[in-house]
Amino acid sequence: MSEALAVTLLVILIILIIAYLFFRQRAKKQALKRRYGHVPSHVELYFEEYFDDIIENWDLVDKKRANDWSVKMKGKLDGLSKEINMLKERRKGIDNEYSKIENRIEKLESEWHKEEG
Repeated sequence: MSEALAVTLLVILIILIIAYLFFRQRAKKQALKRRYGHVPSHVELYFEEYFDDIIENWDLVDKKRANDWSVKMKGKLDGLSKEINMLKERRKGIDNEYSKIENRIEKLESEWHKEEG
């Protein structure tokens, strides 16, 4: 009789463990559904838990930092574009002055050659 009692207790224990695991899993799914509106996959939960660590450890940049960098870089590029345009205008003026000087030199050389010859 004790062997039958041991088997019965073992079967009851197994049934209780299965029931516990079933209700525990069901409670987890209900909690996840309340929090996310659906039951997320294991991968979704993993990335939610470790996303910040992944970004930091892999030296990745999150969207906010990328946008901040982009805004700063755009400001720098706009400033450089203005400087380049200003230098181009100054170069045009210098080229114009250089052409005038070359013309004057040529004129003086031709007058000098006329006087020599």
